[in-house]
Amino acid sequence: MSSTAPDVAYAAPRKPRFFRSVLWNALVVGIGAFLAPGLYNAMSSTGAGGAQTPYLVQAGNSILSALLFLTCFLAPMVSNRIGVKWTFVVGTTGYVVYSASLYQNNRYGTEWFIYLGSALCGLSAGLFWCAEGSIMIAYPEPHTRGRYLSMWLAFRNSGSLLGGSINLAFNATGKTTGKLNYKTFIVFVALQATAPFAAMLLTPPEKVEREDGKKVNMGPKISTWDEIKASSRLLITKRSLLMLPLFWYATFPLSYAGNYLTLYFSTRSRALASLVAAIVQIIGNVIFGCFLDWQRISVNARGRYAYIFMMALAGGTWVYAAVVQTEFSSAAVPPALDWDDKGWARAWVLYILIQLNFSIIYNHAFWTVGGLAKHPSEIIRFTSIVRGVEAAGGAVAAGIASRKISLVIPMGVNFGLWAVAVIPAYFIIAQMGLDENGKLTEEQNGVRGDVSPADSASAEEKRRSIEA
Repeated sequence: MSSTAPDVAYAAPRKPRFFRSVLWNALVVGIGAFLAPGLYNAMSSTGAGGAQTPYLVQAGNSILSALLFLTCFLAPMVSNRIGVKWTFVVGTTGYVVYSASLYQNNRYGTEWFIYLGSALCGLSAGLFWCAEGSIMIAYPEPHTRGRYLSMWLAFRNSGSLLGGSINLAFNATGKTTGKLNYKTFIVFVALQATAPFAAMLLTPPEKVEREDGKKVNMGPKISTWDEIKASSRLLITKRSLLMLPLFWYATFPLSYAGNYLTLYFSTRSRALASLVAAIVQIIGNVIFGCFLDWQRISVNARGRYAYIFMMALAGGTWVYAAVVQTEFSSAAVPPALDWDDKGWARAWVLYILIQLNFSIIYNHAFWTVGGLAKHPSEIIRFTSIVRGVEAAGGAVAAGIASRKISLVIPMGVNFGLWAVAVIPAYFIIAQMGLDENGKLTEEQNGVRGDVSPADSASAEEKRRSIEA
């Protein structure tokens, strides 16, 4: 066939139907993220799920993260079998059980249910994590990916926003340390029970209508054994291995932050923290996402500048944490700070900074994964690697946090992990948007470097099929 034949990859697009559009599916994923992990984060952001002491809940979180690690690596196989939509739906089901276990423990002191709820949440959440991440990378057009990632994370943080409002409403009079009002959890359980039904509104990838006229390509279905081999090969590539320390570090600080908030602040200060942290995360992600999509500078420059900023902010936060935590740990009597107390804001803002760092590092990590995938089928594999490694890090962090040790130790471990992660990931991020000769590829792609390798590979496959 003549090389002048029309290319279906670049056919004139028609206006997408709303219920098949990327925006609609981003809203569905966002609502699912709001109802499931968003409300989970709302409880976590009050410090150890709102418990009086953090140790039982952190032990449960260690089990949750360990199973999460397993299911994250199994997610590509599950998605390959039942499709990304139903992987997403199944992934929402465990969160409500976890919330119910926190309610039972808070009101009646039931401990065994914490372990069961944590286990069931870990088994389902790994599927949810990988499905939502791969959808939000694969569905949008490349030049809108940063904004849609920010939108997704904003919905996630809106769970904490609503949860923080509920927490503060029920706990506004709590001037001492202790557990949150049990009524807080009833609302969470009711909302999370609706998550699977909301997830069913997702459009399967083959039916999504993008504004650029291209079809969503998440790769062909292959055998489970071939999927295992493909995922294993991807795991040991240079672009994966050098990013692993950053993925491990991404969620590691949250367990320390939960213990810090639980042990040193009043219940109403904890409730306020969950609300303010959500607001700061949403604002931070919107600004960060807009910068990552800003086409006045190259994708390479955007990736590098954003990375340098966020890691410098994280490093400064740990220096600040070292000062505050050393002071608290050396005190004869640990503080129990309420917002009326002198020195409260100085200590409380550390928690907000840790949550902000976590949020923007998450945003950047998934934006980077979209650029690293060289083929559409690599997107969910890369997502499973990211989520699996961060779950493993989370399991170790929660295990440390479940021990009654000085918080100087987990603070120092986090500071060390940040230092280990900084340089290796930069080597990979510095290569984004460059060809094999180290030169910018923007002009070749035609949209200032916002065509990811996976999208280019997809278009090339279509061109070859036409010419054949």
